Amino acid sequence: MQQNSSKQGGSAPWYREPWFWAVMAPLFVVVIVSAVMVSIAVRHSDDVVSDTYYKDSRMYHYSADQDQRAKAMNLAAMLLFSPEDNTVSLDLRGDIQFPQKLLLTLSHPVEADLDEHVVLQEISTGRYRGEIHAKLQHRWYLQLMPELDPDRFQDAQWRLKGEINFNIGNGVPLNPVEQ
Repeated sequence: MQQNSSKQGGSAPWYREPWFWAVMAPLFVVVIVSAVMVSIAVRHSDDVVSDTYYKDSRMYHYSADQDQRAKAMNLAAMLLFSPEDNTVSLDLRGDIQFPQKLLLTLSHPVEADLDEHVVLQEISTGRYRGEIHAKLQHRWYLQLMPELDPDRFQDAQWRLKGEINFNIGNGVPLNPVEQ
């Protein structure tokens, strides 16, 4: 009896068959790419807009009450950031009784994770100072209000807003938003 070195009627295991990989490889690639895309979408989702907007049925409306009250009180402020000692100074003027503390919100234009809330302590009438931890570079949106809880900014009696670009300078005026 003569032995034949090749298998007769036998085939290679399923994972060694080229037709299996030709059919399954695109499916594996789609599953892996989908998982990567879902993880990117979850990790880098859009930030929520925080301002005085409210939803009415299917429309969003902007409330300017805080800005109008600030304008009626003749409020204005000048902020000066000191990168050397990580402090911020504020000179506030207006027809109000000055609160002992104010909240300054620095909002990053792109990443909400970089936003910072700084409590400014009164050091003399109309003068405030606070310590800042954010890296003072590029552009930031600023909002000043007497409400110390950042989640309740809609309840603040007034607010002042501004924008600063630290590539240009370290000082900026804050004023009520004009409507």
